[in-house]
Amino acid sequence: MKHAVALFAVLVFLVVGPAAAQGDLAKLKPKDFPTQPVEFTVVYPAGGGMDVTARLLAKYVEKVSGDRILVNNRTGGAGMIGHSYLATQAKPDGYTVGVLANLVWGDAMLRAQGRWSLNDLEPIGYLNTDALTWVGRTDGPYKGYTVKQIVQAAKDKPGTVRVATVPGSMWEYIVEQIEASSGAKFLRVPFQGGGAGINALVGGNVDVAQGFYSEFRGHLDGGKVAPLAVASAGRMDFLKDMPTFNEALGGNEYLWQVIRFAVVPKGTPADRKAYLGAAIRAAMNDPELIAEYRKFGVYFDPKLVSSTRLAEDLGTYIEAERQFYVKTGRLK
Repeated sequence: MKHAVALFAVLVFLVVGPAAAQGDLAKLKPKDFPTQPVEFTVVYPAGGGMDVTARLLAKYVEKVSGDRILVNNRTGGAGMIGHSYLATQAKPDGYTVGVLANLVWGDAMLRAQGRWSLNDLEPIGYLNTDALTWVGRTDGPYKGYTVKQIVQAAKDKPGTVRVATVPGSMWEYIVEQIEASSGAKFLRVPFQGGGAGINALVGGNVDVAQGFYSEFRGHLDGGKVAPLAVASAGRMDFLKDMPTFNEALGGNEYLWQVIRFAVVPKGTPADRKAYLGAAIRAAMNDPELIAEYRKFGVYFDPKLVSSTRLAEDLGTYIEAERQFYVKTGRLK
């Protein structure tokens, strides 16, 4: 039901929005900008969910604006290298746009050590939302296991079930939650992003990987991975037989999603910031882009789709995450 409501909101937005968005774009284009390609910075490796999101967005921003967009992957430190670059090094001239996920919030609150904060990045456009999913191998010792059976195996033989994680992120937090509630103990294998962990799963280097539909869809179609559970409030429309973690494990706390959005460095000139935001809105009003994104299993948060105060509306989610860190002793 949640996803149906979100889809309805997107469809309404598409009906009433395109002309206004295109009009805004023409009105807001600065006379002297851009005169060179705009870089869309992705802080995770090529091939992952964030990379796919950014490259599709770049294609449609080019379509609606006529501007040249280059996608650059600035990776390392499980996203920290790219986040730090955007917050402290990127020139606030409009030629750098970060295509980020809410994983930046954890980096700002827990890992930046005061060198930068979320105030150094200004949101200019919401893109989509994706729920974290666990997938297993279709061969090997855990072939055919449910997520509940895998958790039991990690309880019976602690440290033997290998799970791919991205340190300091929801990949790690959900493992922590499961271990705390079940008594299981996984062997955590760190990667720079979800896509890398899924490739390791296919290669037999881990037993469970975590990621998003766009990252494992090809392997699912090829019969190499099997979906186990999704960290959303309800089942996904495109994988109706896959339970939620809350269903499978009898909890209510397993809710981990990625919110994808675009930012510019603080201090970017107001006219360039407004133009870039309008270009992203115009691209997001294109039914073809919405259809492209939906192929990858994302959904659209109606609150953020229609937001006129994006920073404020994202702030609600930021505060909820901050409370998790306080509750678990990560933040005082």
